[in-house]
This record gives sequence, structure tokens and C-alpha cells, in this order.
Amino acid sequence: MYSDEDNEIVGAFCELETPFRGYTNGVVVCDYGFELLVRVMSGASVVLNRDEVYII
Repeated sequence: MYSDEDNEIVGAFCELETPFRGYTNGVVVCDYGFELLVRVMSGASVVLNRDEVYII
């Protein structure tokens, strides 16, 4: 399992390839390996594949 403490992607600002309910920017909250948990600026969280997220 991946550890959030050792992962520099957690906390990074990102842009979504496809907008989620109109929001395209967010912050990576958790790394699940092939997927990322991203919190968009509205406060909602969404799990996305790594290839759907661009780190800013």
C-alpha cells in the first residue's frame, strides 16, 4: 500500500482533464497507486485515474 507521508504528489495542485461538475482545478488528497483522490475547489472529492489529472 502507498504511504501518503512519502508521496510528494499528495497536496499538489492539479487540473482535471475533464471538468467535474464545472470545476477543473483541485488538490490531490490521497494516492491509491493507479488512482488519485482529488478535492476540487467546491469541496467535493472525486477518485480519478492518474492519466486524467495534470499536476500543476
